[in-house]
Amino acid sequence: MLKLSDEFISKEFESKIVAKAKKARKQLSDIFKKIKEIDYEFYNLPTTIKPRKIAALDGGGFSEDFVGITVTPARAAGAIFEQNKDPIWIEETDVEILTIDDDPKNFGALFRDLLEVKVAQKLIEKKPEVIFLDGSITNFAYKGIPQSIRYSLQDGQEIEDDSIGFKFYDLFLKYIKASYELLTKCIVDDILILGVSKDSRANILVNHLFEKSKKKPLITDTTLVNIIANGRTGFTKPIEFSPKIRDIRTKIWKAAEVFQEKELQSFNLSYVVLKERALPIRIDSLIPQQKRLKEIFEAMVTYHDGNGFITPAYLTHNRANMKQDLGNRIINYITEEIFDESPELYQAFFSQRRRDVIQ
Repeated sequence: MLKLSDEFISKEFESKIVAKAKKARKQLSDIFKKIKEIDYEFYNLPTTIKPRKIAALDGGGFSEDFVGITVTPARAAGAIFEQNKDPIWIEETDVEILTIDDDPKNFGALFRDLLEVKVAQKLIEKKPEVIFLDGSITNFAYKGIPQSIRYSLQDGQEIEDDSIGFKFYDLFLKYIKASYELLTKCIVDDILILGVSKDSRANILVNHLFEKSKKKPLITDTTLVNIIANGRTGFTKPIEFSPKIRDIRTKIWKAAEVFQEKELQSFNLSYVVLKERALPIRIDSLIPQQKRLKEIFEAMVTYHDGNGFITPAYLTHNRANMKQDLGNRIINYITEEIFDESPELYQAFFSQRRRDVIQ
């Protein structure tokens, strides 16, 4: 057995680690046995390989914090893939300069997500049969609501263009409106739209299987499917699920005139294992497209990369990734523009934080 005791780890601490590991092993063993008792169908993957005209996309971001400002470049890229043809790439790159009131971390993520939606809108104009999105499709309707917006709407306050949080509120509305337009356009044009999550931390399937149980196992769906699949390839039976709709969510949907249809407030969810012992991939799809479930798994098998994921996702990720060199160049360009015009503004807002200087 591995020994940890040395000049940094005492024997007393090592004994604590051993005790904690034994306790965890017992807890995990009990969960494992409980899951193995479930009789949950795990279907074989289709064998049909059917190349289609597909689209895939991804996004990436970068940010730099100064004492009074955050600069956030973001990028999204996607492509149309057809057999025996070169990919047709579509890209969007933009940057935002944020004050402390704009909640830079969450704003930056939403800013990137909106760029991804814009790329998706351009991709579907080229009429693919299937479009693969990076991440859960539920984010379109159920994106986390910024706290500044939440408090203002709950209190019945009007968010004006010079108030704290307006910039975030405006971006949030643009995002859900663009997302809604994307989904409805895909339904009308009969384009199968899929949300693909390779590292989901959800427990939706766990809650579904144990909805009548007094004590649900505290595990993710990924762990659950790992146990059920037992190293095999296949997919779980799709289930319909709907996140809890709170009053604040209803208010925002109504204000933006989006997601009023019941069929767009719920989604189908399934997990697929494309290679033996590979991690399950979460697949979200639209309720209005549920008659096309067979096509979903055929598409996954057709574009499997041989390592448990899908090839277009890798290609778009590499294209969309905001490289540090590009991010730094954008940030340096902005800071030089500010400094050249006004050294005083640069000193006030763009000075490096003390902890960054120390590092």
